[in-house]
Amino acid sequence: MMLKELGDVLAAVPADASADGYREAILQWNVLGKTTDSTRQKSLRHLRELYALDKSTPVFGLLRKLYAIDGASLPLLAIQVAWARDPLLRATAAPVMEAAEGDRVETTSLAQAIEATFPNHYSELNRNKIARNAASSWTQSGHLTGRTNKTRQRIKPTAVAVTMALFLGDIGGYYGAAVFSNPWCSLLDLDPDRAKALGFEAHRAGLLNLRAVGEVIELSFPLLAEFQECLP
Repeated sequence: MMLKELGDVLAAVPADASADGYREAILQWNVLGKTTDSTRQKSLRHLRELYALDKSTPVFGLLRKLYAIDGASLPLLAIQVAWARDPLLRATAAPVMEAAEGDRVETTSLAQAIEATFPNHYSELNRNKIARNAASSWTQSGHLTGRTNKTRQRIKPTAVAVTMALFLGDIGGYYGAAVFSNPWCSLLDLDPDRAKALGFEAHRAGLLNLRAVGEVIELSFPLLAEFQECLP
């Protein structure tokens, strides 16, 4: 997930910068502190794959805007964007999300999930490498804890992270009460009742508008209106 690198770039580059601004910051200013040109190029490529680093890409603009509101929410914002953009990370989600709190999550189970999703696509060596990287990402997001032995822990979502989850769910076609059971809410370890309760917390914080009358749910995002028509 390259969380530290993402945080360093967001801290160093102005919010209104173009894609070239991010490129220049990483390759010329070396804001990531990489020792060689090749590692700078590699970091830029991976960050673009995961997050775009381009304000004209709506999901990155969304991340950037919510990060400005609450920088501490970056791990949970980043995992939602990376999960949406990276099919390999997405392939490893089930072993993590289905584990009970306190359960060990083995790297081998992540490798098996990759093989199940992409049969005969990766060698065993590459599957294991991808699985280790995924385990690191799930640790950075807070889903796993531990250096060598990874243990499942539950996420404590922030109001800003829930705002992103509900926004992406709404844009993704989860309307009415279904918005509270969308995949991004599940990624935050939220059942529908808890997602709804935290949605009201986000409403009180002025991050979104939420009204529930019986089974009728009215949800809107004035703060994020610029992204409403852009995201699929």
